[in-house]
Amino acid sequence: MWLRRGRTAATPGGARAARQRGEVNILAAGMVPALIIAIGLVVDGGGRLHAEDEAEYAADQAARAAAQQIRIDRAQLGLPPEVDPARATQAAADTLGALGVQGGVTAVNGATVSVGTQVTYKTTFLTLIGISSLSVSADAEARAVRGIGQEES
Repeated sequence: MWLRRGRTAATPGGARAARQRGEVNILAAGMVPALIIAIGLVVDGGGRLHAEDEAEYAADQAARAAAQQIRIDRAQLGLPPEVDPARATQAAADTLGALGVQGGVTAVNGATVSVGTQVTYKTTFLTLIGISSLSVSADAEARAVRGIGQEES
């Protein structure tokens, strides 16, 4: 019996070359978008958590700075502390500006100051599915007190 190996006369690359085609595994084609979305959720989810921490930290610091702005005239008379709304608003704005966070004083009630903040995180991977940013907000409250061991209203 005589076997012929090598190229065939009909095709320059041989009969086998004519039958080879590029194929994409359906599972692989379906996994690529799912993998990108999963990576996006991890990376951008972590970024959102970081933005949330930043918003909470900024709100806490701004509330503390605002609560320190007590009315001096009342303090000189020995009365319980009361926050000066105008100075508290300015102190909170200065603190938030230094931190690069949007927000401000939401309420001043006697010795208590409330501050709200908002931070926007620009997504990295989730822009591929149409989510370009994630916004988070935080609120904090601080109260001015006269001494370390006692709180008066």
